[in-house]
Amino acid sequence: MYIGPDIKGVVKKNEVFTYYPVAIMEQAQQIYGPVRELFVSMDDIVEKRRERDRTGSALNLIYQIVKSSITRRSR
Repeated sequence: MYIGPDIKGVVKKNEVFTYYPVAIMEQAQQIYGPVRELFVSMDDIVEKRRERDRTGSALNLIYQIVKSSITRRSR
């Protein structure tokens, strides 16, 4: 599952995959480097969402960087 912000034409927030989305992960990573960390296993989804939402955590910082980059690119 992808727990990051929408990346237009690549992946949507909360998109669930029935396969390991290597091509999508690589495409997203080419645009927004650390975004790969926001693709998480459904086995870890509760823990990873909590970490993403916890201010100052690694996933929160990555989420904020990606979100900020998307906002800058769309201007």
